[in-house]
Amino acid sequence: MIGNKGTDKMMVNVLDRRDHAVDEIASALEAYESSHADAECSVYRYNPAAIRIRIVDQSFRGLSKGDRHDYAWGFLRSLSEDTTSQISVLLCLEPGEKSMMETEFDNPSRSLI
Repeated sequence: MIGNKGTDKMMVNVLDRRDHAVDEIASALEAYESSHADAECSVYRYNPAAIRIRIVDQSFRGLSKGDRHDYAWGFLRSLSEDTTSQISVLLCLEPGEKSMMETEFDNPSRSLI
């Protein structure tokens, strides 16, 4: 089973500026973190039309990318349609896993919008 209930850790990392949609996503990610003791979630607005999400969780170990996304979307299903439509990246990684998109969270490229 994915998850580990019973933790007090709820510290979603909101990078850069906040707005209603980013805050709505951060709230959903807090629910994820509250049931996944070792998970680290980050969210940021890349441009006016795009929000990027990263979840790093050891529970993803051994799961396919599709299964990881399906599981993460379970926590995001309650988002408004407007907020959901702004999610451009949902990056679900296990600790230490490398991804080209990982660089975008640490050092975002400049948006052309």
